[in-house]
Amino acid sequence: GPAGCAAAAALAAWGVDAVLVDRPVATSAHRRSLAESLPPSARPVLAATGFLRAVEAAGFLANTGNTALWRGERRSDGFGDGAAGLHVLRSRFDRLLRRAAASAGARILAGTVRRAAFGQDGWRVDVDGVQGSSRRTVRASWALDCTGRAGVVARRWRVAEEEAPTLAVVRRYESERWDGVDLGHAVVESFDRGWAWSVPTSERRRHVAVMLDPALGGPAEREALRRPAEALAGALAATSLMREIVRGARAGGPAWAMTASMYASSRFAADRALFVGDAGSFADPMSSFGVKKALASGWLAAVAVHTALRSPEMEDAAVEFFCARERKMYGALRRALAVETAGHEGPKHGFWRRRAAWLGSDGGEAGHARDDLRDEAVASAFRALRAGTGRLERGAWREAWRPAVDGNRIRMVRTLLAPRFPDGVRHLRGVHVLQVARLADGGADPGLLHERYSAWAARTGAPPAGVADFLFVLAVLVADGVLRLPERASRTAGRAGAAVSPRSAPAASSPDK
Repeated sequence: GPAGCAAAAALAAWGVDAVLVDRPVATSAHRRSLAESLPPSARPVLAATGFLRAVEAAGFLANTGNTALWRGERRSDGFGDGAAGLHVLRSRFDRLLRRAAASAGARILAGTVRRAAFGQDGWRVDVDGVQGSSRRTVRASWALDCTGRAGVVARRWRVAEEEAPTLAVVRRYESERWDGVDLGHAVVESFDRGWAWSVPTSERRRHVAVMLDPALGGPAEREALRRPAEALAGALAATSLMREIVRGARAGGPAWAMTASMYASSRFAADRALFVGDAGSFADPMSSFGVKKALASGWLAAVAVHTALRSPEMEDAAVEFFCARERKMYGALRRALAVETAGHEGPKHGFWRRRAAWLGSDGGEAGHARDDLRDEAVASAFRALRAGTGRLERGAWREAWRPAVDGNRIRMVRTLLAPRFPDGVRHLRGVHVLQVARLADGGADPGLLHERYSAWAARTGAPPAGVADFLFVLAVLVADGVLRLPERASRTAGRAGAAVSPRSAPAASSPDK
């Protein structure tokens, strides 16, 4: 999948001998391939792994935004600045990435892993070939477990989230036209017994799925595995927007059910093995983050291994950096889900009550300083910046040496330390935050600060920063006290209200994802 292909392609491109073991896609698996949405922010990850040009040339349907009917509120949002992501059919997308990994120099070994063991001479991986061919053994100094929910190595440390099991029931539909929804939009809807999504793969085809709790014992939940088509129909009857989407559409194949429960690992590395993408953790599909998370995890695993191979003295730091990032990503997704779940826990059904209680069991949002527009301090600063503030002034922050990604290695670099970033931060939304803080010394209005940053980026070859991303980073730095706004502008923006406000729609409909 995306995690394994991203890791193999990156390592091979950096001169590492990488073998990608991948079982062939069966015909039945192809028929049941999922549609998934990639947000515009997935493009830098695709570029970093060398996949962007091939993916853009493949003709996938553009992902132009999201339509949501969430907690009874309907909204439709396009991505800012005309940006677009992609809607992909996973079977086709994964084949494309596998070919790209091979083109980058990775060796592709078709088969199924039967045994993976670590010893004094490193990893020994036994692979059964296809169509009765003999078993082969691969020996390697490092192993990356990118086997998803199977978790060939990682499952030993898997911690299942049993308090809120989730079952997905999926079907493909075809129609000459889709009334009431933008062609390029993903659609999400909440209802009493669960929630539903729809992702298009072409002008005529859409995948529709419902997420149910099999432990609650309702008719649809009990029948989901034995009679998925009936379970899907029963759940869709409880929806409004999704029911309209499938009205008059033809089923393009059988319905099927699969587990979609969240889980994480108690650790993300062991014995020179890294647990990558869904092998290490799986977030509820409500996050709409699956493919991007897998790609980013695969790329970061490649960076960590490349660092350990080229700079052995950095091995421990590189592995811990990877593990810390994976833990942080899963924690952030879980907290975001808590926000989207809140407000559903009514008396009619236990689906939302159970999830609200479970997601809040670790304190939910309490004490967590967010770095997005759902944090009121960030949103207030963002409003002030858009309204015009005069000069920004330096606040309280300091620099420290911390491990960070630098090109294709993890190195000790200077980072910015502040309350929101106690472990240090170097980049946010592609913007070099430490450089922004340095450039603000002596004061500058946001426009002048952006000009200074653009000039610095042009001199150093750093990526330029778009105005929206730059303003967002400034808002985060203001919220954390790294930069200070003139007091009057801050008060005025606080009264202005609705220029930017926390979103009430789910993560799948947030243009800033």
